[in-house]
Amino acid sequence: MSVRRAVAALVLACATVGYGAGSASAVPEQIRTSTQAPVEVALEHLVHERELALTALFDAAERHAEVEGVRSDRLAALGYTGNLADRKYVMPIYDFHLSAGFGLSGSLWESIHTGQDFGAATGTELVAVADGTITEVAYAGPYGIRTILTLDDGTEIWYCHQLQPLVYQAQTIEIGEPIGLVGSTGNSTGPHLHLEVRPGGGAPINPIDWFQSVGMYG
Repeated sequence: MSVRRAVAALVLACATVGYGAGSASAVPEQIRTSTQAPVEVALEHLVHERELALTALFDAAERHAEVEGVRSDRLAALGYTGNLADRKYVMPIYDFHLSAGFGLSGSLWESIHTGQDFGAATGTELVAVADGTITEVAYAGPYGIRTILTLDDGTEIWYCHQLQPLVYQAQTIEIGEPIGLVGSTGNSTGPHLHLEVRPGGGAPINPIDWFQSVGMYG
């Protein structure tokens, strides 16, 4: 029963009880029982429902705080600073130097370089740039060991040349969680992360441009 209906029923019950005699004692017992009991039950139900709703609200707020606390601790441990709970994106690797860029051509690639290379020591941890789902973990020829993280908006992030993946296919993952370790598998001349950004799973775009568009670089 809604609050409005319960209040209306209570008003009607009070009017009925007080009719003619000016007090509830003037109304037969069975009439008082038939009018008051349903209102009391309805009000008890309303109070109980409100208590349940408030409990659920407080529980949800506590769980949210715990999740955001874990997220902040994770990012802080990686070296990220600022308002970590509100971060939507991070770089895929914290300590790196840029090497081969997007769109280069040469003997090292079959056509043009379709990603951005991040140089780092073998075994350096790679992390999720944002929340998403792991849609592939496999050896992919010249890409070596490749993990594809599909973000919530459909953008695919390819992590290539890994030494070892740390996730599995269909796993949901949050920003900053481990993806794998820097390696040199596949067509590679040394340890680095070859990262590709493919909106909607389509053609690759310049990862640096994408990171700049989400406020993460430059």
